[in-house]
Formats: sequence, C-alpha cells, structure tokens
Amino acid sequence: MITIEEIFSLTKSELKSKLFEYEDETHYLNNLERINAIIIHSFNNELLNSKEMEIVDSENYDQVMKSNPKSYLEFLELLNLKKKSTKINININPKLLKSWNNPKVTTLEEHDYIVMSVAVSGIINTADEFGNIISKQYIISGLNDGIIKIWDLSTFELVTTLKGHTYDVNSIAVSGINNTADEFGNIISKQYIISGSNDRTIKIWNLSTFKLVETLEGHTDSVTSVAVSGINNTADEFGNIISKQYIISGSFDRTIKIWNLSTFELVATLEGHNDIVNSVTVSGKYIISGSWDRSIKIWDLSTFKLIAILEGHNDIVYSVAVSGIINTADEFGNIISKQYIISGSFDNTIKIWDLSTFKLIKTLKGHTNSVNSVAVSGKYIISGSFDRTIKIWNLSTFELVATLEGHTRTVLSVAFNDSVFNTSNLPKQYIISGSRDKTIKIWEKN
Repeated sequence: MITIEEIFSLTKSELKSKLFEYEDETHYLNNLERINAIIIHSFNNELLNSKEMEIVDSENYDQVMKSNPKSYLEFLELLNLKKKSTKINININPKLLKSWNNPKVTTLEEHDYIVMSVAVSGIINTADEFGNIISKQYIISGLNDGIIKIWDLSTFELVTTLKGHTYDVNSIAVSGINNTADEFGNIISKQYIISGSNDRTIKIWNLSTFKLVETLEGHTDSVTSVAVSGINNTADEFGNIISKQYIISGSFDRTIKIWNLSTFELVATLEGHNDIVNSVTVSGKYIISGSWDRSIKIWDLSTFKLIAILEGHNDIVYSVAVSGIINTADEFGNIISKQYIISGSFDNTIKIWDLSTFKLIKTLKGHTNSVNSVAVSGKYIISGSFDRTIKIWNLSTFELVATLEGHTRTVLSVAFNDSVFNTSNLPKQYIISGSRDKTIKIWEKN
C-alpha cells in the first residue's frame, strides 16, 4: 500500500525504483509512462479503467470517477489529500504488463512474391444465413506480382486472393464505413480495400464480399501510395451539410490525386513536388505527402491548397504517418495536447514534426539503413527498414522501446493494431510487417 502523497513526492529516479518493486527492468519504460499518465497526469476514465492497472480502494474513488478530473491538481483536491488516511492501492498484473522485447512471432509464408505492402482492417460485421452476426478482422497484403492476399487476423489463415492488378501492389489502405443510400432511401454501409499499383491504377474492393468495385485511372505512372480521409463536412450555398470522404493517391508522375469515395470521381490533382510522391496520409483537415525531392508537403483537405513545406531530411522521404492526439502534462500538471507528423527517410532517420506549428521536434536515430515505412498507433511509432529490422519508439518520450529482428531481407511495410478481434475476446497487440523475404510476420506483445 502506498499513499497518494508518497506517489506525488517521488522524483523520476525514485519512481523508477518504486516500479522495480512491481516489475523487472524490461518493463520499466511501459510502467513509468503508465504510472505518470495514470497517477499524475491524465486521470481520465479510459486510463483509470484500463486492465493493465487498477487504482482502487480510494475513500472517494467513485466521486473522483464521476467528476472526471482534468489535471492531477484537481485530482488531489478531490481526494482531499490532507487526510493521511486516503490511500490508493496500485494493482499491477504482471500477466497484463506485456513487453515488445520478447514478442511472440507468427510467420505467414504463403507468398511466392515480395510483400510490398500490408494493412489491417477494422472489425467487419456480417450476418450468416440465420441472421447471426459474424465479426472478422483481416490482414491485407499486396505483392509485387499484382496479387492481394487476405488473412484472418484471429486464425492467421489465408481467406482469399484478389486478382486484378497486373503489376506490383505498392500500397494498401482500408476505408472507414461509408454510408450511402439506395434508390429507395435505405442506408447501405460499405467498407473498402483501396490498392495502388505500378499498373498506374487504383482498385476499390468490397471488404465484405472481396469483389472488385471500381478501377480508378488517371495517374500517368506508378501509384506509390494510397490513403483514405475521414469524413469531411462542408456546407453548400444554402447551408446544407455535405459529407465527403476521399481517396488520396501519390504517384511516380509527381502528382497527388483526390478521388470521391462515394462516386469514385476525380476531384482534384495536386502539383507541387519536384519528384516522385512516395507516401501520402491524411489527418483531419490536412493531406501530408512525402517525396523523393526530400520534402514533406502539407495540403488543405477542403481547398486542396498547399499550406506548408517541411524540409529537414537530406534524402528521399519514403514514408509519412500522423499520430493521434498525445496528452502530456507540464510541471504544473496542466494537460498539453500534441499531434505529430512522423516521416521516415533514406537518410536512415525518423523525424517528428508538430502538426500544429509544422516545426521539427525530434530526429530519431537508430536504424543503420533507410527507413522504408512508418506507422503510428497509440503511444508507439513503428518503423521498418532496409536494415531488416523493425523498431518501436515511445511517442511521448521518443525513446527506443524495442528492436524486432527476424526478417532476412528488407522490411518494406509495417502496420499496427492494438485492439484486434479474437475469438477469446482478450486484448491483443500486433505489429504486422511485410518484407522482400516474401513473408509477413505478426509480432504479438508478450
């Protein structure tokens, strides 16, 4: 049992020692962040009710939970810490405090060709002939023979193979649920796989039926990257809200194209890069593109105008990604929200940029060769490299958490999902990687 006063009086080094009482050193980074975030900074319901740590036995725990305090100072006031009888019991379940240092690895080897791209779907609900809901989640892999393979994420079994592209499938994206109305006014919900290829086309596939829905033609050279925006709401001249969702594609032809996800029509072509557009991503009101011209460009999703140019890499920008909102606290306990652009480059580095100011925050060094792919989920950055490794970085501290080794050739693509469906309904964390060694590896936090 430890009093709240004792927790808040600990320095970081003392906190580190305290953590060792609960877990060994391999879990230090995870635990330190968890203690800081849960006990000192955030105190929101999601964290406090997490299965990895429970804060219980407070005299007025229920009152604190209902009030949803925004800072630890407010939390202190609510708990009335002057009463020394107020105590918190920290329960850490070692089985739930898993580490990336010794992950369980599953290898999918049913590929005859290089795995160029990987993605993970959301949970897809379908009904059987009796009306029972069946939930599935998939790994999607694009190969350099034009084939796309779909794998069940709970069983790792091959579900189906999609044939349509005639050359390398360089990029895979999965849309959110897209609602449209049929001729009778019924709402039809659809979710899509979007694939970009060296055959200069983008193909749209129904994620429930795996059938080809549409082929988008317009690029004059290889399609290197595809992404899907969130729903963008705008108003027409009468004040009516118009909801749009876009496919974003980058190409060897140095352009970015915007396509309407409902009508599949070309909406706009963005020109500004001086070389191949190697990667595109979308976050809120921004399109972010990385290029062989060594720059990252920021575009307004509503007006399609260029807003900013980020320069700092000294070689090709291979991959860009955007984080969710990261909450940290200053020395006074005030919550500071940040969102980052993450870029991987042929210069062997990863750079972190502030999405609100477009300023360079940090350069991550650790890979010994080009960084081909970056992905972000929750508190982690994942990077795949020509050096055959995958590295995991803490998005709050920017420290290296773990290095995953196992691929025998270049890691071309990485994806991440920390809330995957599985038959036992237990939380699992997976990193998915595709490589020139013709395999997909699934790394499970262990």
